[in-house]
Amino acid sequence: MDSKSIFIWPVIISIVGHVALITASSMIDLRENAKTVQLFTVQIAQSEPVAPPKKEEKPAPEATPKPDQEVKPIPQGTREETVHIGSSDVKYAAYLAGLKRRIMNLWQYPAGAFENKEEGEVVIKISIDADGTLAETMVLTTSGSVHLDSGTLGVVQAAAPFQPLPSQYDLSRLHIIASFHYRLHD
Repeated sequence: MDSKSIFIWPVIISIVGHVALITASSMIDLRENAKTVQLFTVQIAQSEPVAPPKKEEKPAPEATPKPDQEVKPIPQGTREETVHIGSSDVKYAAYLAGLKRRIMNLWQYPAGAFENKEEGEVVIKISIDADGTLAETMVLTTSGSVHLDSGTLGVVQAAAPFQPLPSQYDLSRLHIIASFHYRLHD
């Protein structure tokens, strides 16, 4: 064995080992266990919310389409997907960021909840059709406050319609799970 062979074999073995390691690691998706960031948190210190016109209060229904709109069923053979609004999936990041900005521009602490010093967390599902139309909003986990639940649904409905779903999604409807945390601080 000559001196070149002594150096070439370890290099070849190292390259083969690295290629095998890279191939194996690319098959593992570590994002499934990644914690999502809770982006919706309201903290009110000194300011008073703008009081909406007084309406008769009623409990927030579990599924509330827009008043003049029925929930449209999706034809069979169409594609739907569900993501969390804080998803780190690169595929949805830009769309979800735009959706959050649109909601945050309209979002206020519900006046009735502020007056009663109500706090809580509302988890909702937002369903958006391919053309950006808000198909449905639904409370998945109630805060225990009618004001917070209905205020959350109201701001999402007011933010609609949203941008159409990007064509590369190849979806008829995208469901987005969002958590809204309401906290008052002195």
